[in-house]
Amino acid sequence: MSDQFPVSLTVDVSAPYDFAQSRRFLDGFTPCSSDHHCELARLTIGGFADGRAFLARLEAPETPPAETTELEVQVEWVDEPGDPAVADSWVTAFLSLQDDLGPLYDAAEGDDVFQAVVEDLYGLHHVRFPTPFECACWAALSQQTPTSLAKSQKRSLVEVAGREIERDGVTHRLFPTPEMILARQPEIETALNNNRKSKTVLGAAELFADTALHGLPDEELVAQLESVWGFGEWSSEFVFLRGFGRLSRVPSSERRLRSVVAELYDLGVGEVSKDDLARIGERYGAMRGYWAHYLRVWAFQRDE
Repeated sequence: MSDQFPVSLTVDVSAPYDFAQSRRFLDGFTPCSSDHHCELARLTIGGFADGRAFLARLEAPETPPAETTELEVQVEWVDEPGDPAVADSWVTAFLSLQDDLGPLYDAAEGDDVFQAVVEDLYGLHHVRFPTPFECACWAALSQQTPTSLAKSQKRSLVEVAGREIERDGVTHRLFPTPEMILARQPEIETALNNNRKSKTVLGAAELFADTALHGLPDEELVAQLESVWGFGEWSSEFVFLRGFGRLSRVPSSERRLRSVVAELYDLGVGEVSKDDLARIGERYGAMRGYWAHYLRVWAFQRDE
């Protein structure tokens, strides 16, 4: 990394945490697959903290997952120094490093199906989109759209309004902030060449730029997300879960999850009903969204 504006951070982690689980998840995370760089024991990701571009290099801890309480992060501020605390918060949110997995694992006792999933994914913290706004844009771009096209359109947003930083022959793509998108509205509309997607992306940018969403109660946050033009139940639920990391509810509109639950719990149907999905997940209480996330990740990794 450049020695222009380097900062070393020690980020607190809620054990158990397995860096290898996060890296493996990112290896198969299609929406952001070309934006970060994964190595065996290292991850490099970039973004904006208070509008300042940065790259963060995360090193795998030497401690076992059950004893991992810290993560070493090297931050490079690309243009000018920023606040290390903001970068710390960015990395912590992205990898959900402060999530307490204890209640999830405790609830898994007696659920033989999920206990086997936990054994395979032990120490996996929910890896979100780098920011909730990036998640919202992916929700807008990926609706009824081939993944390859949505990926191309997402890259266009970076090229028009974000940043591309090259280090050691690797290009790191920094997704723009809402304010950056709004400042380039004509160029965004031209790049996407789709009135519906442009309207939804710009509507999401306006919401995120104008409203303090992070501190809102769950129901109010969902209502705000549903107010974005073009967003329905799936989109708002997706951003609520995968962008903001609010895992207190199960994404009942996700048909793939309902089919995975039907299969793993041997229910004799191709797809579990929303009511039965809620019933099975009830034992996990406020961690029911984590339960659902683990099931989806486990099934994806099994099938890849």
